[in-house]
Amino acid sequence: MSATVIILIVLVVAMVVGPVAMMQPNSGQRRREHLRQYARESGLTVRLLPPPQQATDSAAPSAMPVYSLVTGTTQPSWSLMRTSYEHESHVQGWWQFLGSKPTDLHRTNIEAVLEELPDGVVGLRSGARQVDIFWRENGEEQAIDQLLSCLKKLSV
Repeated sequence: MSATVIILIVLVVAMVVGPVAMMQPNSGQRRREHLRQYARESGLTVRLLPPPQQATDSAAPSAMPVYSLVTGTTQPSWSLMRTSYEHESHVQGWWQFLGSKPTDLHRTNIEAVLEELPDGVVGLRSGARQVDIFWRENGEEQAIDQLLSCLKKLSV
């Protein structure tokens, strides 16, 4: 066999194997999938949704992971999002209610939960028969356990 034929065979094999290898998930994708699987096994629902748009957003926010706990009862409707700036009118300085606000009893519960949230949480929402947490998926299984605990406290 000549060198040209060998080079052509190697190129053809590379063209076949290359795209297949590129379809494999990278380590970050595998980590996120493991987190989502653990969350599903823990009783949470995971979806990709855009968070509610804040007044300071110049464009509609892009979809991000939302971890939800479906409850057996109807929940009061409210949304609380972390802002990019601190203000005295915000809950604990950085969190702003969008739209309707919860009752004082629920607000006290929400403020207690804010202290327990894992890193990367950008929003909380309640409504219909579920409570949601918008999370950037920073952390490991322990963070999922924290999310589940917080969601259970919010659903009371």
